Amino acid sequence: MRGPAREWRRIPAWLAGAALLATVALLATPTVAQVLPQQVLPQQLLPYAREEPERARNFVSAVIEIGLLTWLFYVLLKFLHGKAGLAVLKGFLVTILGIAAGLGAVYYLFGIAFPRLSAAAQYVGPFMAVMLVVLFQPELRRGFLRMGAAGGRGSRGTEGRLSDLCTSFRALARRQTGALVVFEQHTGIKGLQDTGVPLDAAVSGALLEAIFYPKSPLHDGAVIVRQGRIVAACCMLPLTESTELSREVGTRHRAAMGVTEESDAVAVVISEESGRISLVHGGELYPVAPQELEAALSDLLAGQVPEPEEVEA
Repeated sequence: MRGPAREWRRIPAWLAGAALLATVALLATPTVAQVLPQQVLPQQLLPYAREEPERARNFVSAVIEIGLLTWLFYVLLKFLHGKAGLAVLKGFLVTILGIAAGLGAVYYLFGIAFPRLSAAAQYVGPFMAVMLVVLFQPELRRGFLRMGAAGGRGSRGTEGRLSDLCTSFRALARRQTGALVVFEQHTGIKGLQDTGVPLDAAVSGALLEAIFYPKSPLHDGAVIVRQGRIVAACCMLPLTESTELSREVGTRHRAAMGVTEESDAVAVVISEESGRISLVHGGELYPVAPQELEAALSDLLAGQVPEPEEVEA
């Protein structure tokens, strides 16, 4: 699914942060003394350790704090990139920085202080934190869902049926019949299931082709598969909030991205206009060639995420 040249770009940010903290912590670990000369202590390896011990400890503390804050801001901005929450954060920060810059200029030029605003800021701070949590509730929810699902994924009940399903997906693509199938993973999507028509049937390629037949009453909407069984059809899914999509990306693809942003589900979407097959996971579209569909879908259901590509559907 991924070329060797791209593997280095998939290194998790937390791994780099953990490596930095582990390296700094190692310098202060007493066990390091076992591999150093007896007259050298680990603390003496730090800058300014002999001349100014307090300055050395402050230096290490500053390195750890700056590294940790940098990592936290990086993860936050990477998570919000392309989402509506980033625009809210930008507007909030620009407003706060603009007010702070204006008050700072007045204080510098005219020596006018603002003690009441300073006191108010101390009381308003906790309320601002609560406000930010409310504003970014969708993003925080998705982030915690991904963290909870990070321990492992795997589609249950579809083993041995992927070949049959992919054959039907390719047949639908050749006929340019639009389709959207969502494979539920560990995060439940029962709320979305309730928006459709309840079913309880073993998933099969023939049944999916019958459901998405253009004159079928269930063809409009998504099919949800749980543990190898179709539990609902004609389901309405939330659309993605991403602001970076081309206008040519249709509603079916936006719905597939939306449901996978809010859960760890894997979706298969077939474009009605072009017959192109795409896999969707984590809010990202992964176009696949028909002959590679089975291997790609198997990898995604097993938790192996490929590189996203630009999609026009």
